[in-house]
Amino acid sequence: MQQDKLSKAQTQLGFSAGGAISSRTVMQDEFSILLASESINASSDNYRHAILEHNVLEKSTASNRLKTFKYLRSLYALDPDVCLFREMRRLKQYAGTDKKLLMGLLSMARESILRECLTMVLAQPVGKSLGRPEFEEWIRAHVPGRYSESMYVSFSHNLYASFYQFGYLGESIGKARTRVRPVSGIASATYAAFLDWLEGRSGIALLQGTYSRALNISTDEHLALLQSAGRQGLLKVAYSGSVLDLAFPGFMKNSESRLAL
Repeated sequence: MQQDKLSKAQTQLGFSAGGAISSRTVMQDEFSILLASESINASSDNYRHAILEHNVLEKSTASNRLKTFKYLRSLYALDPDVCLFREMRRLKQYAGTDKKLLMGLLSMARESILRECLTMVLAQPVGKSLGRPEFEEWIRAHVPGRYSESMYVSFSHNLYASFYQFGYLGESIGKARTRVRPVSGIASATYAAFLDWLEGRSGIALLQGTYSRALNISTDEHLALLQSAGRQGLLKVAYSGSVLDLAFPGFMKNSESRLAL
């Protein structure tokens, strides 16, 4: 996959062009187990030791443990010094049934193919049957002639499974799944807004940013979630008429800077 060209500032915040989905899915079950095994203040070494030495993911061999660690680190950073990981990890304590989408937003920010495929998924009406072949058709059209036949099939399996893990696909019916809306909540709405704000969006237009659109909800629902998050102190929200003002106090270190559009 041709990677996006990222600025140094984007990379420092944790945005990435990715490249991991060619080999595996987003592995949300493993990521959830890993996060549950360590405190919210865990260091990057803590996560490494949890996988490699304590084998919290129950991998059968040392080589598999190492591969899994490298993959999860590539996809999720696993480092509190990386803004995108740190703030997702902090907001996860406020997540309920939206934790899958919350974690998914982080993987989308770090994996360009997921961000690009999201557009295709959102274009499918809720209730439509969507199977692996549709993902294969999309990846073939997106990067024609770049991969072997087996790689196109591998990509499509991983994308299909990943969007199921995010919550955009329901339980299987035959060889396909039904397109559904992912479960959103105050944590995922706050994190999505933060990601779009980091990229330079502001005002009501922020709701049309890549990550805010990923919530797949109406404007009224979206504003209600943000206002609820504001009342709980997750962010600062001011909304009057069509004017929306968001602020994220405490989200960034002095060494970190918001990007410009």
